[in-house]
Amino acid sequence: MSICLFGVNHKTADIAIRERFAVAESDYKKHIEETLRHPAIQSVVILSTCNRTEYYLSVTSVQAFKEFYASTFGQQDNRDVIYKMTGQDVVSHLFSVTAGIDSLVVGETQIQGQVKKAYETAKQVRMDSALDKLFQMAFKAAKLVRSETEIGRNPVSVAHCAVQLGRQIFGDLQQQKLLVVGAGETAELVIRYLINHQADTITITNRTRSKAEKMARIFNTGVMPLSDLERRLSEFDLIFTATACPHHLIVHQTTKLALKARKHRPMVMIDLSVPRDIDEAVKAFDDVFLYTVDDLQKVITDNMSRRQNTVVEARRIIEAEANLYMQWLRRRKYHNLLKQYQQRVDQDKIEALKNQRADIDEAGLQKMEILAHQVSKKVAHPVMAGLRKVIESGNEEHIKLMAELLNLDSDDDT
Repeated sequence: MSICLFGVNHKTADIAIRERFAVAESDYKKHIEETLRHPAIQSVVILSTCNRTEYYLSVTSVQAFKEFYASTFGQQDNRDVIYKMTGQDVVSHLFSVTAGIDSLVVGETQIQGQVKKAYETAKQVRMDSALDKLFQMAFKAAKLVRSETEIGRNPVSVAHCAVQLGRQIFGDLQQQKLLVVGAGETAELVIRYLINHQADTITITNRTRSKAEKMARIFNTGVMPLSDLERRLSEFDLIFTATACPHHLIVHQTTKLALKARKHRPMVMIDLSVPRDIDEAVKAFDDVFLYTVDDLQKVITDNMSRRQNTVVEARRIIEAEANLYMQWLRRRKYHNLLKQYQQRVDQDKIEALKNQRADIDEAGLQKMEILAHQVSKKVAHPVMAGLRKVIESGNEEHIKLMAELLNLDSDDDT
């Protein structure tokens, strides 16, 4: 039995190619059943996200995998786009994927849930022990990486850093009135992070009102026309801007009037736009705290650097866990060698006792059986230990040589 993999990801293929390989979660079962029709494939897990589509296979042999792959792709094979792996390379890759080490944003946590969903769906169809053990150990490795490194403890997106900054300034966001200017991807991320931190009073405004209204329905927030921004700016304590507007939306005079209406209660403005939505002149007010992308970039860079520094430690954990899996796989593959040798020892013991049975009474025979058991155990132990060590080394040549010396059948690995 061999573990194999083929797939594409954000490192090898652009979105146009990844779309061709993509499999919807609702179609996992159908694709698994189709793949299992090949007689050499014992089990398969399909993992398909926006960044990757991968097939993890348990097959009768590596050669069978190569034949299956050739029959599937034929002339369409592009080695620069589709990667193929076998053995420990597969194990290390899956463990890295599950731990978020192979992600577009290093350390992201969403992938672990996606891997679990893929694994659970495959179990509903068919799952052999080799692939089952592989994914169970992948979840264990990811947990170890999370608990023993700081891989996921530092935010790396602009939106995340912006919300974290707001929390550092205000503490409890439940008590603040928040305004998000924009309805694009960054604005959506800001809103998601705000909601995750129990922000209650969020209002969305955008140049295209329909987009703001659609986002407000999705997140159950307030919405206002962009034309009301100047009149209502004084209502908000924390303002995020993330638009593609070519000119300033919040200017010096508008802010001056807002502060007067607020009786100079402080306002925090976080401008995530390039070009900027907020006039830099606003910084002149003592009661306004204005932050731009450049102010956040240092935090992002520092946090990404910390994450990258933990990747080395994370890979050490992953490789250690991958080695444990490979040892388990080799023990499983050559378990019959240990079984054969133990049966040989037991049979020799039985034959030796049989020859003495006629000349010894029952009491003597019982003593001899105990002695024979102790001697055979003492003789077999170092041989079994050595055989087990050679098996765990993974050196096929040494395993076959050991089997030959002990007159064992190394081809019988059932």
